[in-house]
Amino acid sequence: MMTDPLTWSPINLGRWFGTPVRIHFSLIVFLVLGLLGAALGGKGLSFPATSAWLLLLLLTLILHELGHALMARRVGYEQDEVRLWPLGNMVGPVQAARTAENALVALAGPVVNLLVVLTAAVALHSAGAHFVWNPFGNGNDPGAPRLADGTFVAPLKTLWWLGWFGYLNWVLLILNLIPALPFDGGRILRSFLANSPVVPSKDGIVALWTAHSVAALLVLIGLARLVVNGSMDGVTVVFLAILIELLVRAEARMMEDGGFFEEGVFGYDFSEGYTSLEGSAAKVRPYRESALKRWRRRRSDLRRQRRQTRDAAEERRMDEILDKLHREGRSALTEEEHRFLVRVSAKYRNRPKARD
Repeated sequence: MMTDPLTWSPINLGRWFGTPVRIHFSLIVFLVLGLLGAALGGKGLSFPATSAWLLLLLLTLILHELGHALMARRVGYEQDEVRLWPLGNMVGPVQAARTAENALVALAGPVVNLLVVLTAAVALHSAGAHFVWNPFGNGNDPGAPRLADGTFVAPLKTLWWLGWFGYLNWVLLILNLIPALPFDGGRILRSFLANSPVVPSKDGIVALWTAHSVAALLVLIGLARLVVNGSMDGVTVVFLAILIELLVRAEARMMEDGGFFEEGVFGYDFSEGYTSLEGSAAKVRPYRESALKRWRRRRSDLRRQRRQTRDAAEERRMDEILDKLHREGRSALTEEEHRFLVRVSAKYRNRPKARD
């Protein structure tokens, strides 16, 4: 069942080195539209060439996420569920874990992409071809490298495969360094802010305003591409800006619902409604919520209920593991129990403290 259109991931790929992985609906739509456009004979690549670079995109995403999963396994960090979309992992509007280990895990994916990019660039240079460093690509065949005489490598040739693979890793690397969710740069920024003495307890607010600024900048870049170059890739850039803004707004609502703070944004607890503000005040006409506000309130209630259910289940599991640890010692814990203990302990340590 689809609970949230931003995070809906209908296909389960199992666990990769202990990390649960699912396919986000946007990746399915992207693949289908890409193949459909090629089949209908648009201005772009042929159907075989389109199928080839989409296959390389899937391989790029797999390598990127394997980098995250392997680093998480190495440092004993249990990742949340990964949702594969065309640009990596569709991280939801709340990133709870902000430890140094989380930053290492987030950085591992871009590092894998960087290694592939450098390898492809060196190999192409040795073969007398030029790597595509422009993230907007080369015309109708964006990832095709140029030969020394200025011509593009023909589709499906060996250098074409190598050039496209490096180009896709380059684009994924650049985009995942954007300091806003759903990109890895947003996770890294949050970990840095949470562990920085300069902005204690304000990391959520700073991250949100940074994401707002990034979204505004991307809108300007996208519009410039459309107006100055007449390039339709400006639409893609504007779409990314809209996506970031949607996640920022969703997270801001969660903050208001208590997702980060023990109290409401203005110091009042509205969990029981607005009765705390009632009393001797004069009666006024009852406020009628719009359909949109009722829908948003129901979603907030469902999120709060799911968060409370998850926290209760984690606390019960933690009690069971601590009891086992006390009775039988650390050596009796399984690898999964040890990872759970580390993850939940880190979550408790980084949980914001209630204000006096």
